Amino acid sequence: MTQPTTRTTFKDYCKRKLGWPVVELNIDDDQVEDCIDDGLQFFQEYHFDATEVTYLKHQITGSTLKLASSPTGAFSNGELFTGGTSGVRATVHAYHSANTTLRYKDPKVKSGGDGNTYYANTTTTFSTGETLTGSTSGATATTHASTATAFGDYDKKYVTIAESIIGIRRVIPFYDNFGSSSMFSVKYQFALNELYRLGSGLATYEISQQHLRMIDEMFTGRTLFRYNRHADRLYLEISWGSDVDIDDWIVVECDQILDPATYSDVWSDLFLKKYSTALIKKQWGQNLIKFEGLQLPGGITLNGRQMYDDATAELERIEEEMQVKYELPVDFSVG
Repeated sequence: MTQPTTRTTFKDYCKRKLGWPVVELNIDDDQVEDCIDDGLQFFQEYHFDATEVTYLKHQITGSTLKLASSPTGAFSNGELFTGGTSGVRATVHAYHSANTTLRYKDPKVKSGGDGNTYYANTTTTFSTGETLTGSTSGATATTHASTATAFGDYDKKYVTIAESIIGIRRVIPFYDNFGSSSMFSVKYQFALNELYRLGSGLATYEISQQHLRMIDEMFTGRTLFRYNRHADRLYLEISWGSDVDIDDWIVVECDQILDPATYSDVWSDLFLKKYSTALIKKQWGQNLIKFEGLQLPGGITLNGRQMYDDATAELERIEEEMQVKYELPVDFSVG
């Protein structure tokens, strides 16, 4: 038989290792599927061959409003506009006439204090069917009668990450608005002056490079972030609008699961085959425990407990093997 390359052939392989079709397996097909899912999850959590380092690029999105029709007049990019019913005020980013969509950011609403001050509030949305009025252009438009506001990354202050991403290593650093190559940038001028200190020789060059990296750390630094794989949200601790604006791109270095549907060679992994087979064996023994000691015709006695205990010991041995052979070492912070 060839190596399994699909979920179906993988399932048949595991069943054959347990004696099927010569031996009848007392286990439901759904239970087999559950064991394969558990095996895949353990494999993806710990095995170094189950993930790959990738660079995820994402374009920051703005919040959108769908309009009932084209505006009367023309909204200016960057101007404030206010909803006549909701009282929400926001900043125009761009108007797209093709699909009658108004892109905006920084929604605010009057609340507290003297009742005249606007405070940031992304939980208050524009009302459907209300009239929007531009503060500078005087343009007006009516929001769609049924479509609600769609908040973008800029106003949510986080980026939605795909389920296949299980870890974020770092966010590629942002730079100041002038750009790191601008001669008017403080960072550029500081680094330029330091170049005159570069001497000859490999050791001097390496020390100088470390010094320049220290300068980069002082003026740019690393982008701070928060991420939890179960929430699938990447929160960026940055100055929104200064470090990053709508339509800007961010690049994230992350660990991504190898999808078996795309990379069929995953199904032939030696560890995954052994571990999933042991899980199925344990479930088979679990099913037979209720018949422990049952006498069958011909003097045969069922012993599901022994099968369960054997599978449990086998799983413990395989998991220990994972820690020794296949799991990547823990990263330690040295400083």
